[in-house]
Amino acid sequence: MLFTIFSGILFFIALLCLGITLVIRCRGIYHLLAEPLHIISESGLTREVVLRNYDHLIKYCSPFYKGELIFPDFPSSDSALSHFAETKVLFSCFFLAVPLCSLAGIFILAFKSWKKRKKITIPAAEFSRSLRLTAWLCLFVPFGFLLFFLVDFHKIFYGMHHILFDNNNWIFDAATDPIITILPERYFLCCGVEIIIFLLLAAVLLRHLRKYLRNFPVPL
Repeated sequence: MLFTIFSGILFFIALLCLGITLVIRCRGIYHLLAEPLHIISESGLTREVVLRNYDHLIKYCSPFYKGELIFPDFPSSDSALSHFAETKVLFSCFFLAVPLCSLAGIFILAFKSWKKRKKITIPAAEFSRSLRLTAWLCLFVPFGFLLFFLVDFHKIFYGMHHILFDNNNWIFDAATDPIITILPERYFLCCGVEIIIFLLLAAVLLRHLRKYLRNFPVPL
């Protein structure tokens, strides 16, 4: 039972990190929301300038990008550059967690099967039970986060920064770091909602996937 629980949790972490990676890396989401969220009008900048600098930031945060962060149109303080360097490392961890957690979950199920049968194979029933737990986590955890978002997203937003970063470099001054003017808190609220939607859709897909796994072993 513990093997099933551990693998299910690992699969959920993989999906959560995948959702975070896809939402944050998808520049089109920001492009679509920049005007409805009044980001462009409140920044006092043109749409081209806003999108160009945002796209450069997202490009920099990619684990495959090599080089320093230099915004096309904005100056940056040392503390801001340090924060974005830490953010890049964090996003790289999310990116790597997807394959690592997925493979770890599969390995746990394979090891459990080997202990029972001395054969490296994952019975469909085992895999199905693990995915069932993953699906339930994808269903209930997002609702918990959504409840917190509705109560006080500002407090959650600041609390997450205190947990993820061990300094205050994430507190920007628009006078020295104008990039903050195009990254309002309400945009990150939208990102959080989109991640929740991704997990709920994953729960639905996992439910349907389990139907096809009940009668088919998954050999390794």
